[in-house]
Amino acid sequence: MVVAGAGISGLAAAYELQCAGIEAVVLEAADRPGGKIDSAPVGGLTVDSGSDGFVARDPAAAELCRRLGLGAELVEPATGGAFVWVDGRLCPLPARSVLGVVWTADAVAGTGVVSEQAVDALARGLARDADPLLRDASVGEVLRPRVGDEVFERLVDPLLGGINAGSADQMSIEACAPPLYEAARRGGPLGPALREVASAQGRDPDREATAPVFQSVSGGVTRIVDALAAELGEAVELAAPVESLELRAARGAGRRWRVTTRSGPVDADGVVLACPAWESARLLEPLAPDAAAVLGAIEYADVALAAFVLPRGRLARPLDGSGFLVPRSQGMLTTACSWASAKWRHYDHEGLAVLRVSAGRADDRRWLDLSEEELVAALASELAATGMVSPADAAGGRFEVRVAPWRRSLPQYRPGHLERAAAVDACLADGTPGLAAAGAALRGVGLPACIRSGQDAAAAVTRAVLC
Repeated sequence: MVVAGAGISGLAAAYELQCAGIEAVVLEAADRPGGKIDSAPVGGLTVDSGSDGFVARDPAAAELCRRLGLGAELVEPATGGAFVWVDGRLCPLPARSVLGVVWTADAVAGTGVVSEQAVDALARGLARDADPLLRDASVGEVLRPRVGDEVFERLVDPLLGGINAGSADQMSIEACAPPLYEAARRGGPLGPALREVASAQGRDPDREATAPVFQSVSGGVTRIVDALAAELGEAVELAAPVESLELRAARGAGRRWRVTTRSGPVDADGVVLACPAWESARLLEPLAPDAAAVLGAIEYADVALAAFVLPRGRLARPLDGSGFLVPRSQGMLTTACSWASAKWRHYDHEGLAVLRVSAGRADDRRWLDLSEEELVAALASELAATGMVSPADAAGGRFEVRVAPWRRSLPQYRPGHLERAAAVDACLADGTPGLAAAGAALRGVGLPACIRSGQDAAAAVTRAVLC
């Protein structure tokens, strides 16, 4: 078997094949495995420069960690609670919500996040009867009429937009916010439906959440990549981009696929494409043009993540939470600031503070017009404006910083996305058996979703080859 791409999806696919006793080679265009999972030294610490954790409610990542011998290294956030920056101050996010949508207006009353008028509008919207949602739609189309513009723009969009680097007005509610989709499908008042969804997730809707929302691995999530690469060994070939695919034989007639690389062809029984959508589209165009058209049309957001490391004594306020979000209405480059040294204990040592600052959305590409020095200066200035550091320290550069620019990094799921993803799977299964697609472009951008995508693709290719 051949797996094209050594991101987390491709590595997970190859690991599944290896565990099943099937020989696989992983061809990666870059000079390192991991894709958008990476880390780098900053100020004497090794800091994740991509994702630094994963959602706990989806077990795929934790289960893989246990299989790789990292089960004892799984960690939970050391602190709870977060903030949102609105009207010149940090206001606490409500503790009880489903992806930023509260089921009772009292949860946001008095927080300062929204006005009293918005709280009243939210109370009416949560109690208003509504027909069941019968089709996928944008998050904004479903929620704006039910929670009000102010709540949507100051709570829902910063949270979902921060996760996906996009606009909740354009995101598929089914693909990007499944719990909200489930609540809307139930019909009736949204407040009670959200309470039911929270209960179904194992949460007590009348108490603050006690179970952790996120998990990570002690030392950073790059350790998952390192463990997978160690298990796969020489099966991972770096600086080996796939140039083309060719169907060589019919079903049951021997090795049916030829994968062409710069160093020569590789023949294989099956292929998993775990590439970015545009690259998979290029490879599929001669073989499955319908699937290629779907993948090639997926838009990606460009984001940057700057890791600031500074002496804890230079912080202008305590790190009494996991960080803060910034609504687009505030006009900042910063979309979120993770207080990583408060959130994860493996960053909390030697008197240092780690702040991971994100910039960029699908509809906000301003950071691309800045040099790295200009971007750092702008983000440092915003750290000072939000009260994290003093203006003098921000202007004087009294910190260590590393910027990770992630071009075309987060796929944007528009309404109908999961139906289109299913069409890709069906097209490949029917027209090119033994070939499957995987990755963040299909059914989720988080680590668990990407891991499961690779595992499912490996299973699909194996079934096709054994038939």
